Amino acid sequence: MTLHLIGLGLDKNTISSEARQILQKCDEIFLESYTVDFPYSYEELEHELDMKITILNREEVESERILEFINKKEIALLVYGDSLSATTHAQLILSCKQKELPYKIYHNASILIAVAQTGLQLYKFGKTASMPLWKKNYEPTSFLSYYKENTNIKAHTLILTDITLDLKTAIEQLEAACNIEGCEIKKVIVISNAGLDTQKIYHEDLKKLKNLEIKMPFCLIIPGELHFHEEEALKTFKEKV
Repeated sequence: MTLHLIGLGLDKNTISSEARQILQKCDEIFLESYTVDFPYSYEELEHELDMKITILNREEVESERILEFINKKEIALLVYGDSLSATTHAQLILSCKQKELPYKIYHNASILIAVAQTGLQLYKFGKTASMPLWKKNYEPTSFLSYYKENTNIKAHTLILTDITLDLKTAIEQLEAACNIEGCEIKKVIVISNAGLDTQKIYHEDLKKLKNLEIKMPFCLIIPGELHFHEEEALKTFKEKV
């Protein structure tokens, strides 16, 4: 029996044909639900795959309880985007290797690739940062340390936002973090529903972005030094506010 770690891609119908065939043979199909705001409902995914799916939260995935099924059942864990984009999923595979449990990985498109639709060149991106939702006595600004490092090499900074963050709150947190860290960021790129027909790309001042109503999921990009081809592409692809 085997753990099949399957990337769904960016839409409900972008799973690979190989993965679909494997799912037909699985006894249990799980879905990791906590790393992204899905652009579709779980019910829509079940309908698309024509299969029953069990939803797992963060604790259920990180506890690695699903590995207990491998000795008895053929199981699959579905992941939005690519199967190994999140650290947790890589840890699952590491645990399988250490415990000598069989596994197979099925890759797919992810936000780390789809950001190229902004016109920015992928090889010019630096470290990727994560922005959590601030809470009382928890207002980390560490995501800006990645931005500072990337700025030193003139690289672009991708900021992945927590699933509980709306755009207005994310921009406000970015502004507050800049005040704390002594940074000045005038314009950022927002890409929502990357890779879907409903994809939108914006490149505007922070104040203008606060008033946008966009669909989830979304991420922020702080551009580094732009090549003239990137400037031209970004002007072509971005939406008007």
